[in-house]
Amino acid sequence: MRNIKNSKSRSLASAIALTLPAFLAFATAAQAAPLKVAFIGDQGVGEHAESVLSLVANEGTDLLLIQGDLGYKENTANTWEEHLNTYLGSSFPVLTLVGNHENFEWPLYQRLIQKRINRISGLSCSGNTGVKAKCSYGNVEVVQVAPGINEVSGISGDDGYAEFIDSSFAGTSDKWRICSWHKPHRMMQTGSKNGPSQWDTYDSCLDAGAMIALAHEHAYSRTHLLSDFRNQTVVHTGSDMALQPGQSFAFVSGLGGREVRSQARGGDYFASIYTADQGAHAGALFCEFGDKTANCYFKAINGAVPDQFSLTRSAGSSQAEQSEPVSAPPPTTTQVPEGTGDGYVFSRTDKTEYRWIARNADGDMGSTWIDQPCAASLGGATASGDWGDLMAHAPAFDSIAYPCNGSTSSQPSSSDNATASDTGDGFVFSRTDKTEYRWIANNASGVLGSVWIEKACADNLGGVKESGNWKELMNRAPGFDTIASPC
Repeated sequence: MRNIKNSKSRSLASAIALTLPAFLAFATAAQAAPLKVAFIGDQGVGEHAESVLSLVANEGTDLLLIQGDLGYKENTANTWEEHLNTYLGSSFPVLTLVGNHENFEWPLYQRLIQKRINRISGLSCSGNTGVKAKCSYGNVEVVQVAPGINEVSGISGDDGYAEFIDSSFAGTSDKWRICSWHKPHRMMQTGSKNGPSQWDTYDSCLDAGAMIALAHEHAYSRTHLLSDFRNQTVVHTGSDMALQPGQSFAFVSGLGGREVRSQARGGDYFASIYTADQGAHAGALFCEFGDKTANCYFKAINGAVPDQFSLTRSAGSSQAEQSEPVSAPPPTTTQVPEGTGDGYVFSRTDKTEYRWIARNADGDMGSTWIDQPCAASLGGATASGDWGDLMAHAPAFDSIAYPCNGSTSSQPSSSDNATASDTGDGFVFSRTDKTEYRWIANNASGVLGSVWIEKACADNLGGVKESGNWKELMNRAPGFDTIASPC
């Protein structure tokens, strides 16, 4: 991380001369050093790629995020690594993920990436490096996934990536959250390519209030602040964007060194477009992340700065917290269905989802996911609305117990309701509606919960004991992502 300049270099005598409040403020500022992150993709190992790395070094960058497509052809991985070492140094923090052009040497790239991670103090990652991983450095958390990557041996373009994002960003955090992958949806880029058609990864990042870093298209583009990616719903068109659950944006920074492409798509939900049609040159997006605010700009190797914007984030980046209150009022007591105590069913209008709303252990209004049969058994939906309305009704997201365990026809039979003690400390569940493995065990509240695990982890734990679709998983273990990974 870069050293703090100016105030941090004051002499000890000057610091002692400060009043106590001023000294404490100075110490706090020194501890909360901002982190400058550069975002690039689609590099190659040519002259322009080297110029971009030189730019990254000259801008005082602390961390480089590369969203795939590194060398483009055989026998380039070592050259790519040499360029990083030449312009940034062998101990410079770099996080890289797989792109479709890593079909030649991905195992070697992955080893080089992991070796660099291992060399960097303070940089930590878990999961499948550059494919399905969560990383942390300074005040940022990065989740890397690979939707749509079918060209690289051993990597699936659909491997439970949305659920992995959900699991990785579960709970609260005082760090900036970044989702990172290579191929954007065709509506999220300005070229003629067609990326993955699913929106589930975007939805998961949106729910976590995480910005989305993309590449693949050899251009730069950024959306406005959005509340819905699949419908491109713009919150506002200002350059100061507040990241929070239900509000985020996506950008493509694919000018890492390859040729610049022309614009083929657009839309009023784009805040900035920089392609060959706008005279674009290779470059990078830079964001300097402070405690709660960030300043960002795209800079080209010729000095052009076609885009600038600022970010703020909520105090705790979780689905339970919003930086601004929303206006929908909670229902009155007369609206609560009879026979359900202090709770009621909420139906989301922005997606097919039912939530049970009740007071949690702290006395705050909270919610938890329930399936349709459970909702019906509880009297049906009493209130409905979008994400913002839900948060107005019950800001404490996922803070209450599943209300239908053993009480509705949708729940498993008595044999299915066995606790983890009946199967040792837990067991492996395999989903039949997608390739995904979950570990099921009792959580701290004594309720069966689950967490995503890799196949190798599942094999180490004795293999699959039960299988079923999403509904059957939730019936079996309603505490989604409420336990720790056993591996």
